[in-house]
Amino acid sequence: MKLLHFQKEINWSNESQFKKAREGLYYWAGIAVLNQFAKSRLTLDVQISAPMPSGPKIFAGNHPTTTDPFYLLTVLPEKTRMMVNADIFKKPFLGGLFRRSGHIPVDKKDGIHGLNAGISALERGENIGIFPEGALSDIQEGIQVNKLKTGAVRLALQAGVPIIPVGFHMPIDGMRIKKVKVGGERVISRFFLRGRYAITLGQPFWPMGDVDDRSNVRSISDELRERIYDLSQLGALRLKNNLPVVIEKRKKKKSIPVETGL
Repeated sequence: MKLLHFQKEINWSNESQFKKAREGLYYWAGIAVLNQFAKSRLTLDVQISAPMPSGPKIFAGNHPTTTDPFYLLTVLPEKTRMMVNADIFKKPFLGGLFRRSGHIPVDKKDGIHGLNAGISALERGENIGIFPEGALSDIQEGIQVNKLKTGAVRLALQAGVPIIPVGFHMPIDGMRIKKVKVGGERVISRFFLRGRYAITLGQPFWPMGDVDDRSNVRSISDELRERIYDLSQLGALRLKNNLPVVIEKRKKKKSIPVETGL
């Protein structure tokens, strides 16, 4: 069915439409590959709490593993541009694929360009995905949700679109932790490649108020954090109530946050 999305994007009448069609091809081809991987390696437990509103929207979730953005894309029926650490775009293969698929680079030292690109996408009627913790979630005492940066709420207020909070949960012992070179330095990343994995999409909500009111933006961001945490814990309960999956035990290592600038 997702090929229908690509068919709608094909229009060869001018260069910009050709570029859009090519982007759609890369995007949906990538989703097809991710779907096959998820079906063969993961037991996805997905719960959608309410129908998705029509029009542009922001999916904002916690970030326990580096692989969360990829798996989120497999459960979203509409094309969604992920806001990704700009250093990843410098990778020869993965970076090229992200660019060709239309995802948005975010510089951890200067997030304003990423925010502007996100607003432009929303104003064009497109969806975006964002991980507003700005780093991997703390997992030292179970999966937590760090204090959120305010980028997701500022995007929603400025574009007048709803936020769909997303909670991720998975067995910590199933994570593969390794150092990956990003932006000229080696940082700790977490990969979840096999086992039970819960994604919970919550009720959409529309932030209200002035985007320049820092107190209000901070308050809404704190509310969003609570919603995301609750959804993550709902996923944990679903996994707990199902039959366990046998996962090889691995030594836990302390995580190093990967800043995204939002």
